[in-house]
Order: sequence, then C-alpha cells, then structure tokens
Amino acid sequence: MKRPNSNDNPWRAVALTSAIGIDLVVCLAAGYFFGDWLSHTLGGQLWLLGGFLLGLVTGIISIYFMIKQYGGL
Repeated sequence: MKRPNSNDNPWRAVALTSAIGIDLVVCLAAGYFFGDWLSHTLGGQLWLLGGFLLGLVTGIISIYFMIKQYGGL
C-alpha cells in the first residue's frame, strides 16, 4: 500500500493560492500608494504609473520565491 505524501495536502495548496493572491494585492497597493505619494510630491502622473509597475514587479518576484520555497520547485 502506498503511503500518502505530506506534500499532497489540499489545504496546503489552498493556503499557497491564497497567499499568492494576498501578496500580489498588497504589493500592487503599496506600489500604487507610493507612486501616488511621489506624484503629489514631485508632480506629474508618470510617478503613479512607475509606482504601480514597481509594485507589480515586486509582487511577481515575491510570488516566484514563495512558490519556489513552498511549492517544491
């Protein structure tokens, strides 16, 4: 009889999926508010876009390392 693998827990997959979604939303929101603050401080709308893109890139990198550590890649 085959022993169940401890990595096959469905709740672990649910937790990882939830953490990925929360991480992406937090990074995007932080980038947006940082860009908004820079936009008000320095003027111009380009800072808002830059902050949002910085948050997106940070979120993607963070998700990559999260999956690498907990997803078994």
